[in-house]
Amino acid sequence: MATRSLGSAALRQLLAVAHRFDAPSNAAKLAALRALAERPVPTGQALLRYHEALLFTAAHPPDAATRRQVEAELRRLARALKTGHGRHAAALSGHGLPWVPTQSRFTHDCVRWLLAHPHARVTPAGHRQPQLDLNAVLRLTLPTLERGATSAGLDHDALLHTLGVPPARRLAFVVNELARFDQQPYLKDQLFDALDGYVSVAPTHAALSKAFNRLDMGGQVFHQDELLRQFDPRAQMNRRLPAPRRLDEAQRDELVRVLKNTMLLTVRETDPATYLDPAALRLYDLERGLSVALFGMVPARQLPLESYVGFTLFKNGFPVSYGGSWVFGERAAFGMNIFEPYRGGESGFMMCQVLRAYRQAFGVRYFEVDAHQFGLDNPDGIASGAYWFYWRHGFRSLTPELRQLAERERALLARQPGRRSSEATLLRFTEANVALNFGGAVPPQVDDFTARVTRMIAADYASDRLAAERDCVTRFTQAARRGARLNEDERGVLTEVALLWRALKVTDAAQTRRLARMVRTKPRDVFAYQKLLLGWLASRSS
Repeated sequence: MATRSLGSAALRQLLAVAHRFDAPSNAAKLAALRALAERPVPTGQALLRYHEALLFTAAHPPDAATRRQVEAELRRLARALKTGHGRHAAALSGHGLPWVPTQSRFTHDCVRWLLAHPHARVTPAGHRQPQLDLNAVLRLTLPTLERGATSAGLDHDALLHTLGVPPARRLAFVVNELARFDQQPYLKDQLFDALDGYVSVAPTHAALSKAFNRLDMGGQVFHQDELLRQFDPRAQMNRRLPAPRRLDEAQRDELVRVLKNTMLLTVRETDPATYLDPAALRLYDLERGLSVALFGMVPARQLPLESYVGFTLFKNGFPVSYGGSWVFGERAAFGMNIFEPYRGGESGFMMCQVLRAYRQAFGVRYFEVDAHQFGLDNPDGIASGAYWFYWRHGFRSLTPELRQLAERERALLARQPGRRSSEATLLRFTEANVALNFGGAVPPQVDDFTARVTRMIAADYASDRLAAERDCVTRFTQAARRGARLNEDERGVLTEVALLWRALKVTDAAQTRRLARMVRTKPRDVFAYQKLLLGWLASRSS
């Protein structure tokens, strides 16, 4: 029974020492694991807690013997879950366990990827609150000779039956029909999302699980002493970033698979992971068993002017954190989330390593974190006092009033050890974002430029966007003296750059040429584009 398993002395002992790394705790950890190996695999909530403890210990092993014991237990859990395949309690769904299916809603591109996944069986799981019925969507995609079927008032299944689509092919059929809009990805997204279709993802291999979705690091870092809590954050972020790991095609493909699986196994999606461009992927091997992957998006999904670059942080090969940064010149918005099993580890050190990677790979000197990360509409952020986590690592509130409040509160906390900031105070801090500035004036953000484009279109073109785009592209192309043929992705960037060039009234020939190089570079290389953007912004301020 779940209650007896949760109450077992061995499991209680493991949970008590999992996050401690002195010699007695390390010995107790191994003893608890060996005792648990002699017991039946837990069930219910006890299984979930045991699984998370195993994942944390696998990523933070104190020694080789403990790591081997953890690996043996993870394999034993996988065998037990495979034996019960198809009969798992709903409470186990969504936790990344081997052989346990998950139901959720995903984007069109993600479902298309899932349908081709070698370790998953994907089936429809119904429509919850659709804003469009399938008739309305297929009316836009079917061959003209078949569109009459969409006017007969048939329900979802009857329509697909009329079209001769067998049940086993219906999900793939809808995905393929909407793929006709691949060149209009945001329209495709709107249509697919409006169907509000859920899918069931059933793993067909233990590899599709949190326990076995990992990178081969070629070695392990052991933690025999207490985890690193005290360090100089700025010194860590300024520490020279090593060159990215050399990846052959097979290694790159494997890394992409692990990155995408990571989000699936936590039932999350981020744009950089879903629309990941393998050509815009770098993996940096850092200290203390950490590696960080930075990755951009395919050209059709890139943001105007700025670059949305995702990351996944690995600890001894296990994905422990994810997030992203919206990079524009020396400025970047930043967001980070540590996966639940790995919380209580070296969270501050890990964040500093991610910021180190962005800072040096992209030349960023100003990072801003949205207030949601530390409590705005986020009760967990308030309960954990997340504001002080960012404060300890150099972030400060954007307004003078909140900075002064933070200084007074820190002084009060120092005088009263053990005291916690009140909920009211922590909520006050969410009235503004926080930022980490490595020096100098606050760099411009992309909104500063897009606002000028909007004003220019209103003033010079009576708000006629089509006329503005045509005229600005013509003027910019002539000024840049670039008549070479552009592909579709480059033409999209050309329009953005031409509008910006006109709005800023750029007359300097060198600046214009640099903008022209950005047109070709942005769709191909996010890292090279950022260097060009940094140079262009610097030339404007000089």
